[in-house]
Amino acid sequence: MENKPEKTVTLIVNTERKTWEQKKISYEQVIILAFGSYVVDPKIKYTVDYFRGEKEQREGSLVKGQSVTVKDEMVFNVSKTDNS
Repeated sequence: MENKPEKTVTLIVNTERKTWEQKKISYEQVIILAFGSYVVDPKIKYTVDYFRGEKEQREGSLVKGQSVTVKDEMVFNVSKTDNS
């Protein structure tokens, strides 16, 4: 099963435009688009919220292990907190 959409979509991640070529995006992939890497550390907490998604998933939050179907101009707000 292929994970490619019919066309490349533009996602808006922390106000920056990013191109994406898959039908879905995971929690970890959104974080990598936002910060350049995903660090597994119990002291670091990520929050991923999205808006302007597909009809069934217009808006919401992602947690580790989850993914969402993307749509052109979909917006992601990603934050990172270091509890050290």
